[in-house]
Amino acid sequence: MKNTYLYRLCTVAVATCLMWGTASFAEKTAPKSSARFINIETPFRCAVNRLRDLDIATTLALKDDDFKLTFFDKMDNLPRYEVNGLSFTKQPIDEALQKLVDEADITVYTEDGFYPSMDAKDVYGELTDVVDELTKAGEVFYRYDAMKKELYLSRRGRFELQLPNSRTVMLALLDALRGAGITNVNPDWKNNTILMSLTASEKETVEDLIGYIEKDGYLLLADTQVYTVRPKGNANWQKVIRRFGAGRVYSANNGLSGKVLNIGNQIPQERMLAAIDTEFDIEPVSQGMAIVPNGWKMRFNVGQCSFRNDMASLSVLLNARILAPEKIETNIVLDSKQGEISSFNTVSAIDNELVIVGVPVPDSPADELMATLKLRLIRLVREK
Repeated sequence: MKNTYLYRLCTVAVATCLMWGTASFAEKTAPKSSARFINIETPFRCAVNRLRDLDIATTLALKDDDFKLTFFDKMDNLPRYEVNGLSFTKQPIDEALQKLVDEADITVYTEDGFYPSMDAKDVYGELTDVVDELTKAGEVFYRYDAMKKELYLSRRGRFELQLPNSRTVMLALLDALRGAGITNVNPDWKNNTILMSLTASEKETVEDLIGYIEKDGYLLLADTQVYTVRPKGNANWQKVIRRFGAGRVYSANNGLSGKVLNIGNQIPQERMLAAIDTEFDIEPVSQGMAIVPNGWKMRFNVGQCSFRNDMASLSVLLNARILAPEKIETNIVLDSKQGEISSFNTVSAIDNELVIVGVPVPDSPADELMATLKLRLIRLVREK
């Protein structure tokens, strides 16, 4: 590498050390602000009541730019000239590219540590095409500053995903991305975009997800409400079912503990809660929603929308899959920091409601957890 490159690395390293030292001191002396708890996503995530007027199944038309993934970092065009027979053996990608662009008086800079070595033999073609192929093979991204004649390499690149004008779809993609292990995401709720910092393998994951959504065309939304219930005297769930009406419960499946009841949509949820109230004291814990593509796993973080601090670690994990136009198979797991509390599997109609009852509350044997889940279907179609 050129001396200017080494000098810049040393300068940046010293500046970074000084900056870290200053930041560390500032963190120790500055008062902590509640601003760190701001989360724009939470009001949308926890707004179950707003969504109760939605139809069980809705169709959303997509525009041409919807679900388009683009490289976000601004990049100038490389100079135009032909590469004739480039060869190298066991060279890191940055050294190989420096050899390639030396004649154009371009300096290569790296934003990471060392890169693995690679080989090439008799590479021909236009410079941009050759750089594209080499960086793809080396699983790195690049950007070029034409004024400074500097080429920057990084294992991570910033990408922008354009989404439809729908908060529901935005939440669905955020859930799916996090479920795939991609957490470095920044949603823009105004412009319906998600900015992501991705490695090459993570970019492939995002592209696979987009392709799957466009091909399958379905999203599943789960409105979820969680309660704790405490028995009144000699309370009994069988009495609750008799009062509610056994004929209105289509199925009752056992879990590791408790049961999941499948009840019809034509019976308001308030009627079931009224029947429970005769035998148990009911206290709301949390309400919110999770949305994912058909067949993907989703997590409703109870603590994020909780009314109580003692339920901060509780989550409802769901994996819902469309079996037929009217049937959905749902796997449900109640999870906490102590581990799995209970799990259930049930097949229900799209317009049915699932009610989980009889699950003991960890560290509170006098109480039970109860959760109600209502699935909704969102179909995505291209306008043309």
